[in-house]
Amino acid sequence: MNLIKKEILTTDLTTWTIGPYHGSLPAPMRLRLSLDGEIITDCDVETGFLHRGLEKACEFQSWRAAVAYADHLDPECAVFGELVLCLAVEQLAEIEVPARAKCIRVILSELSRISSHLSYMVRMARAVGSETIIHYLLRDRERILDLFELLTGARFSINFLRFGGVQADVTDGFIERVLEVCELIRIRMKEYNDLFTFNFGFVKRTSRVAPISKDLVSFCGVTGPNARASGVSFDVRKKFPYSGYDRLDFETPLGQGEGGVLGDVHDRFLIRLREITQSMEILKQLLDVVPSGEYVNRKLAKDSVVPPGEAYSRIESSRGLLGCHVVSDGGPSPSRVQFRSPTLANLLAIPQIVRGIRIEDLPVVLASLDLGIAEADR
Repeated sequence: MNLIKKEILTTDLTTWTIGPYHGSLPAPMRLRLSLDGEIITDCDVETGFLHRGLEKACEFQSWRAAVAYADHLDPECAVFGELVLCLAVEQLAEIEVPARAKCIRVILSELSRISSHLSYMVRMARAVGSETIIHYLLRDRERILDLFELLTGARFSINFLRFGGVQADVTDGFIERVLEVCELIRIRMKEYNDLFTFNFGFVKRTSRVAPISKDLVSFCGVTGPNARASGVSFDVRKKFPYSGYDRLDFETPLGQGEGGVLGDVHDRFLIRLREITQSMEILKQLLDVVPSGEYVNRKLAKDSVVPPGEAYSRIESSRGLLGCHVVSDGGPSPSRVQFRSPTLANLLAIPQIVRGIRIEDLPVVLASLDLGIAEADR
């Protein structure tokens, strides 16, 4: 009898270091990967390459100048950093905000949310190699940046919010232009779906890949679209309404496991696509009933002193819960300013969700988390 000798192929773990600057990474960061062949077995995430000392810089500026620094918390959607700081200071100093100013703030917030989600879709398209849809998305995002420029004079760092309101009233034709852009994007959603969402290659690259479980959402403190994609119904606009969101009628989309597993990359993409639709509905409701009156609290002195104390505010940014803790000692500048950014929780989840995926899926997984490294390395 001939004996067949069986040979067992054994492999050793290899270690890869990617970053801090690499085309597959969404921003400057370093990943140390342990690989078994092409399968990721472990991952260590290192950030800090964009550290700017933004919070400490606020302590050396006047209260009014601190708004400009908060504007740079997340360069992609600057209004959220301004808004969360203004809400904290207004709570601490008991500053009343006119209804018209609240409405303008919400309009800017929802436009920023749409713009941020369009940018997210661009990064997803780049990660899977779909070049055509990128031009469609950037074309429509330019229309929103044009609206920012029409109202504030700037396209990215708008520096438009003030304690007690906003810097200026809406310009002529602004409301009509917003309605036009909303209608345009509503029509273009069919193009996005035909070219990208329902594309066979995109569905195969995103389905059943790197799901985030509800337990991991709770353990890491993940919020925003990434948490809602996993079926966790938490939206600051609903749970802790601010700036008049309690008077608006809108839904909070949740993941449904349409890619095969609840909370996978496909769910995280679909959630943001549906949130664009909800943001447009919010804008239509607001633009129909923009209240009249002042756009800023005229009783607020330019160099008013914030009384001693501390306050905490939170809002729903495009990436999740954004919090701000402000401490005042009664002086002309903040004693302490701290931000709670949603990206930090997403970074904590990376080592857990990339275990077991193939190395070629890593860029898609990172893009699906919508990481804002600038706000994490503040």
